[in-house]
Amino acid sequence: STENVTNLPLAGRTYDQLLALAPGVQSQPGNLTPAARLGGGGDGNFMLDGATAMDPGVNRPATRVSTEAISEVRVVTSGYQAEYGRSSGLQINAVTKSGTNQFRGSLYDVERRSSWAENSKTNKLNGDPKPLQNERDWGGALGGPIGKPGGKNKLFFYANLEYNPRDVGGTVNRYRVPTLLERQGDFSQS
Repeated sequence: STENVTNLPLAGRTYDQLLALAPGVQSQPGNLTPAARLGGGGDGNFMLDGATAMDPGVNRPATRVSTEAISEVRVVTSGYQAEYGRSSGLQINAVTKSGTNQFRGSLYDVERRSSWAENSKTNKLNGDPKPLQNERDWGGALGGPIGKPGGKNKLFFYANLEYNPRDVGGTVNRYRVPTLLERQGDFSQS
């Protein structure tokens, strides 16, 4: 619902993270397809206001919409109606906000900075520096009537603009390679 989309903390500020809250859904953060139906059974179908929002070349979501512009997210895991004919996996429909008879808007600035967090215990033990993470989501939204506010308008507008600068890096990846004895089949020293 609109209240949940607005109030739930979302680290990456994408509505894809809301999918993990739906029953029967397995979240897959970082994947091209951000969620799958528990037990498998086909790729998901992402829709925006009832129209498909999929890239047919790779069968993945083609667009990302700011959570500020999302009114609700519907997830159907099984028992599909005829309108859900594209895929046998999850059916995800994000509904965008629309204007009302009153002007409403918002300004926001959501930041995540590595300087605000401590280095991980593993990095400290290995003597590795803290990875850099400076992420910012800032923007605004405005909606309202086209015509006299508070009147009997039949035409409305809603606009959202968001900027997402990212500066990340410095993550140290460590890999253990087998010793000479381990490569020869002697694991007594491990």
